[in-house]
Amino acid sequence: MRKYLHYILLSILAILSACSSGEKALQHGNYFEAVRKSVDRLRSNPDKVKAQETLLASYPLAVQWYEREINNLKASDDPFKNTKSVDKYKMLNRMYNDINRCPAAIRLLPNPKSYQHELEQAKQNAAPECYQAGMNELAKGGRQDGINAYNHFQKVNAFVPNYKDVQIKLEEAEYMATLKVIIEHIPVNSQKYKLSSEFFQDQVTQYLFHNIKRKFVRFYTPKQAELEKLEYPDHVISMGFEDFIVGETHDTTYEKQAISADSVEVGSTTLKNGDKIKVYNKVKAKLHIHKREVISKGLLSLKVIEFGNQKIINDKRFGGQFVWFHEWGHFNGDERALSKEELEICEHEPILPPAHQDLFIEFTKPIYKDLTEELRKFYNRY
Repeated sequence: MRKYLHYILLSILAILSACSSGEKALQHGNYFEAVRKSVDRLRSNPDKVKAQETLLASYPLAVQWYEREINNLKASDDPFKNTKSVDKYKMLNRMYNDINRCPAAIRLLPNPKSYQHELEQAKQNAAPECYQAGMNELAKGGRQDGINAYNHFQKVNAFVPNYKDVQIKLEEAEYMATLKVIIEHIPVNSQKYKLSSEFFQDQVTQYLFHNIKRKFVRFYTPKQAELEKLEYPDHVISMGFEDFIVGETHDTTYEKQAISADSVEVGSTTLKNGDKIKVYNKVKAKLHIHKREVISKGLLSLKVIEFGNQKIINDKRFGGQFVWFHEWGHFNGDERALSKEELEICEHEPILPPAHQDLFIEFTKPIYKDLTEELRKFYNRY
């Protein structure tokens, strides 16, 4: 049994060693990965024979494979042949740099080939390819076309910074790609709650501006849209309170006969023999408790409308409620009959509930949470 376990352990170590040295990648024809793993292995163990053998075998095969791929691209009609060649030259140069940064590897391969010149030439040839592709996408005029164009122009700028008018084209493509959304709040029909409603609206607007980070989605207030002369947005978010009640008060009073749970000392008595003893009994009290609930609640409507065809693409309702609660009371009888909680209630005095403006803000808190989560999920699709 011990010999069997020893054999399994050696087998596992051999497999792990082969994986770490790149031998398995070499066997599967993944020459680049074989080079990478063997170089990594040699950095930690310069004398590892298996890693040395793997590197010597895989590097020439990797170079041969990438050069053949590049030659095939050059001979093809692929409109992105130079763009694709850039990626392959980068892989060749990565192997070159990895070998040069590993003393054990450079001793085995003292003359790895750099393809930096070829890479720069491929970038020069790739820039016009991507530029033309970007222009073709811009001409189509759709939002997804704008995204495609932006990605092409970004590549142009990476290959040859400031190529032609690529900066202007990037701005054009980004504008075309961006979903433009106007945030429209329907005001409440009450001057009394105007400030609280505006506070809620401002919180929602700020959430959209600062928490939904999408490259190609931009939110506008109506005033911003007017200043920027945005006549044709993509979406309009329409939000408004369909109904709300603030400060609905319910008062209740109830009486309770309180009796102590255990007997307590109520006095003393003298026995016939003259001994004086304590007298224990349960005590009572009549408790009067006043309870006041102030309920505030509301329902908010959300509609997301496609501006072009006025189609409603999101239609939901969000409800919220806040209940302010206070108890106070008094009692007649022995306070020892009351619980700690009942005594605390009797120590309370009647107090006024919060101002209606504050109650409005309180009931909108759960609405804000659900509303912003819905908008976040909705616009994360774009």
